Amino acid sequence: MAGLNGATTSSVINNNGNNNVVSSGNPLPFVTVGQHPQGATLEKLMFGTITVIDDKLTEGHELGSSVITKAKEFYLASSLDGSSQTMAFTTLFGEHEEDTISFLGVHRMAAHESQVAIVGGTGKYENPQGYATIETLHLTQGQIQHT
Repeated sequence: MAGLNGATTSSVINNNGNNNVVSSGNPLPFVTVGQHPQGATLEKLMFGTITVIDDKLTEGHELGSSVITKAKEFYLASSLDGSSQTMAFTTLFGEHEEDTISFLGVHRMAAHESQVAIVGGTGKYENPQGYATIETLHLTQGQIQHT
């Protein structure tokens, strides 16, 4: 089987309605870090690649910054040159995560900032309108980004 970038794999996932059956190759129905092509970064993922994230949002990008909320998100590498990603994410607030705000838009990796639309919400954030600004942090040589 060949992927969008022409790479081949021997793993086949077959969903028969009851469960997923993986035959030959890697028995995991997802790609691990060691399986990414050499030199692949989040900024230059292969076209069509989907990245799913379940993480905490903090006040700043520094280690030890205070946690504001949680986020459930996915990114789709939506440009052939790796310069942009279509992203959808939901932030979860409240003791039981009953208050949410959802976003959808294109994040341009080379731009300092990108705007994404606020497309919905629940609880005390029901019927929100507007946009959010996503800031791109470009790390210098030698820096390590922790997520």
